[in-house]
Amino acid sequence: MSSSGPSLTSDLKLTFVILFCGAVNAINVAKLAPAIPRIQAEFDLSLSSIGVLASLFSMLIVMTGILIGGSVRMIGAKRVLITALVIACIGNIISLLGDTTATLFLGRIIEGVSLVSIILTGPTLLAQHTNARRRGMVMGLWGSFMPLGNAAALLAAPSLLALGSWQALWWAGLIVSGIVTIVAIGAIPPDRPHQNSTFNMPAVLLAMRAPILAILGISFAAHSLVYQSLLQFIPLFTQTTSGFSIVWATGIGALFCLFNCAGNILSGHLLQAGFRPHLIPKYGGLIVGGLLLLLCIFGTEKWVVIVVLLLTGLASGGTPPVLFYIVSQQKTKLENMPVFVAWMFQIQGLGMLTGPALIGLIVDHSENWNYGFLSLIPFCFLISFAARFLRQNASPAPGHKP
Repeated sequence: MSSSGPSLTSDLKLTFVILFCGAVNAINVAKLAPAIPRIQAEFDLSLSSIGVLASLFSMLIVMTGILIGGSVRMIGAKRVLITALVIACIGNIISLLGDTTATLFLGRIIEGVSLVSIILTGPTLLAQHTNARRRGMVMGLWGSFMPLGNAAALLAAPSLLALGSWQALWWAGLIVSGIVTIVAIGAIPPDRPHQNSTFNMPAVLLAMRAPILAILGISFAAHSLVYQSLLQFIPLFTQTTSGFSIVWATGIGALFCLFNCAGNILSGHLLQAGFRPHLIPKYGGLIVGGLLLLLCIFGTEKWVVIVVLLLTGLASGGTPPVLFYIVSQQKTKLENMPVFVAWMFQIQGLGMLTGPALIGLIVDHSENWNYGFLSLIPFCFLISFAARFLRQNASPAPGHKP
């Protein structure tokens, strides 16, 4: 789009609406973490089983990413996004009405389909309807959807859990999903009338042949493995190792997410100001690896744990906006964007899939959280290493000098 495109106000309104659509799914991801002790007690699940339950969202990304991405041009990005929000409501309902291990897992799988669909269509809608000269800022805000929703879930968790069982969190997810669905229907521009009626196989083949998308996917996989592992287990870790109460534990988890959100927004501003994109994950990965090492050394000191976790959230928040930004910069048709994002997330999903399950398994067998955190450090260094390959494909935002 040219500089005479949509206004700043218009861009911000649409960005925040789509941001909240993503945050709804992030709420559904994070609601499990504070409910782990109650779900373990009610369904007699091991920590390894909880790790698998936490990884179901990413399993859907790995299995269905390209299928959904290639179908967007047939259905329309807005239609896919609205359908995804409705699916999120259905997933919550199934978990609530079934109240069994099978329906709990099934509900999480259905919610995972919703997450995949919104992840793929959010950047596409923003690329279609916002000014390209504000792409850094827009992608910075969009990149914060996960920590923003995660923080909301964790902040509300103690009060909701006090009302009853884990089901209170699922009821909240259902209500919020319904409200955001209604808002999105009216606020997001309609799909363009000339939708193509065929599956976008040429874009799939193009994506698979693009080395930059594979590198972005690997970077995102490493980031998500670290972030999701910390997100799911911070409440349990801080209670069992540092002696925090459930209120403090969920509060620390929420602050971790909010600092991560701040890192997303800061990254977006740096991109918009012309900062070299690849430098953000390069240094961010090194910083997070060092902070995790400090967490292993000082894991029983309460205030050190709080400071280290918050700084970890901030430093790790810089990576997602850079990766979304680089995808949006690729010279391709807008109708190919969901496929490009899908291929990146198909690879990224492997990190989300293995992270919580890996940490749960390591801590289960070693009975030591330090081994779990130490296993995350190589993936932090992988983020930093992969950044060197992004350099040639990550130019500063339009209108700014390097």
